[in-house]
Amino acid sequence: MQENQERNVPTREEQEGYAKKLAQLAVTFYHMPQEQRQYYAPKMDELKERLKRLPPWLSEVYEDEVKRLMASKPHEIDKTKEQAPQRAAGSSTPQEDAHPQPAQPSAVKKEPSVEQAEVNAEKAPEAALNQMPQVKQEAKQTQQWDDPFDQEITEEEEQGDEEHLDLTETAHEDFEGNMKGKKPKRKKRIGCLIVIILFLALFAGGIAVMVWGMNDIIGNRSRTIEAKTVEIEKGSYLKSISQTLEENGIIRSALLFQLYVKLQQEGGALQYGTFELSSDMTYDELIEVLKTEQKRDTVRVTFPEGIPAVQFAQRMEDAGLCTAEEFLQVANEGDFSQFKFWNLRDENPNQFMKCEGYLFPETYEFYQNDDVYNMVAKIYGEFDKRFTDEMYAKVQEMGFTLTEFVTLASIVQEEAGLPEHQADVAAVFMNRLGPNSIVSLLQSNCSSYIQNDDDNNYINNTIAPACGGWENIPQEIIDAYDTYKTPGLPAGPISNPGMDALTNTLNYASSQYYGDYYFFVTDLAGTYYYAKTDAEHEANKTAAAQVNASL
Repeated sequence: MQENQERNVPTREEQEGYAKKLAQLAVTFYHMPQEQRQYYAPKMDELKERLKRLPPWLSEVYEDEVKRLMASKPHEIDKTKEQAPQRAAGSSTPQEDAHPQPAQPSAVKKEPSVEQAEVNAEKAPEAALNQMPQVKQEAKQTQQWDDPFDQEITEEEEQGDEEHLDLTETAHEDFEGNMKGKKPKRKKRIGCLIVIILFLALFAGGIAVMVWGMNDIIGNRSRTIEAKTVEIEKGSYLKSISQTLEENGIIRSALLFQLYVKLQQEGGALQYGTFELSSDMTYDELIEVLKTEQKRDTVRVTFPEGIPAVQFAQRMEDAGLCTAEEFLQVANEGDFSQFKFWNLRDENPNQFMKCEGYLFPETYEFYQNDDVYNMVAKIYGEFDKRFTDEMYAKVQEMGFTLTEFVTLASIVQEEAGLPEHQADVAAVFMNRLGPNSIVSLLQSNCSSYIQNDDDNNYINNTIAPACGGWENIPQEIIDAYDTYKTPGLPAGPISNPGMDALTNTLNYASSQYYGDYYFFVTDLAGTYYYAKTDAEHEANKTAAAQVNASL
């Protein structure tokens, strides 16, 4: 409060009066003869600068006052517009005469009509300033006039102009109660110039980099074309392949080539070997050559639907391609970010294997002595190709993450082997997972704490052997996969589902059992019994047992 008193904060009325004085000066200038306008042109340049610094609310006061004055009759606007005979030499100065009269021009200015005054009033804010000539040098004074500017803006106001401007927003906030903001700051022209120069430099630099990169992509690198024999070593990743091409002068940028290959999803297709390359080849041409399969012996391996990752790796070892340990290490820890699914997986710390669910079951042909990464990339590439954008959209509609969906599909794969039953089984599990479920747990025998070799149980048949027995399984892993104890889905997929299981799980809503069926049981003849209540389910179990006993 003391600080405001020391600064002598102007009131709202004082600030409005200040704006009205500026409006009066502008209108006065508008009605001056041309010769007088030229003389006061520098003063009007100062007035324009004052107007630029007015805040919006004071600008409105200024404009309203200009309109009012322009609508008035010329003799009512201000006494400074009254004309006077030319002063003789040695006559009184403006300070000595209260109301001196400016010289009468040769052509008498006609007083505008009432209609014309109304038109002028509408265009007043623009006309009052737009008609100010941009005269930068003061015209020679051939006649003497009273200076309306010295009369209208007092010396105190002139010196306190900055204070008025600095306090306008604060004063407005005091009266309106809701206006916030910082004090306006004057920007120096040199600062604007520096910003413009920096922007132009960055823009020009960006254009240059873009042109440089595009030329590299299309093979327009230099006038001298170099053809080289380039050796890509076995086990080379995309990064090392790109660096080799750059070091040999085939491409300009290893990083740009990496990004381009990842964008084209061709990282896993690049081969090792000896290649004839030249510096004028486009990125697409280089990729096609590097994808060329060297004439080597191959091995075909078939992986059935629903095979777990551990068994998947064992088949790779049995085929003599790599050890099961090497396969699982690369599949779980390798960088496969070139594939879309890899970047959408959940990072669940209790998931037994990150690769589980994404090793697409299919028949593959692998090169003997090939790098393990290339073999895993080939398998992952098949999943990435088969899982379409439409499927991703349906997963989102289900309210699942990718890992949650693949987990459910893997359970459906194990609980309903035949494709014709998969949508029905998926519907029952979706009912159990729903918000209105009468069953609190998923209760899948395929993923639970059951020590029974007869059951296809993930904990017993996969996790336990991999950990060296039940006693070595961490308790948090057991809990994460026990669907009879932990609500919801297990921590991750329990197998690698095939295309039928993935598709049928997505189409669960088409099943007649979707909605209020929460139980199912099968007999050894392959018949599925569905029930809405626990009592119905118990009756179905009895019927299934009778069928099994008769076989």
